[in-house]
This record gives sequence, structure tokens and C-alpha cells, in this order.
Amino acid sequence: MTVTLETIHEDILSLKREFGGVVSYFEEDKMELSEKIKKQIDDSRKTPIFEMLTQEEVEKEFL
Repeated sequence: MTVTLETIHEDILSLKREFGGVVSYFEEDKMELSEKIKKQIDDSRKTPIFEMLTQEEVEKEFL
């Protein structure tokens, strides 16, 4: 395969488009949580540490 300036240019433009999509995906101001998820987060923050499962308990249940 021959590499030309044109193919390099096309590859760079393609990478630019892909990278732009990735960046916009991670921009926090565009991300919105549903009310259900916000409530789950609030509830989980109110849970005392001693009521939470340990890593070992989670692994035992799901692995």
C-alpha cells in the first residue's frame, strides 16, 4: 500500500472526527442524570458504612 499525503490527510480528518465525538461524550455539562438515578445516589449516600456490603460479599454473590 502506498502512503500519500492525501491518505494521511484523510486519516487525520477521520481521527479528528472520532476524537471530537469522544470529547463531546465526556463533557459533563452535556450529561444529565434521570431523577431516578439522582434519588438512588442520594439514598446511597445516606446509607451507613456498616450496612454496606464488602467487596468480598459482592464478589461471592456475583462471581
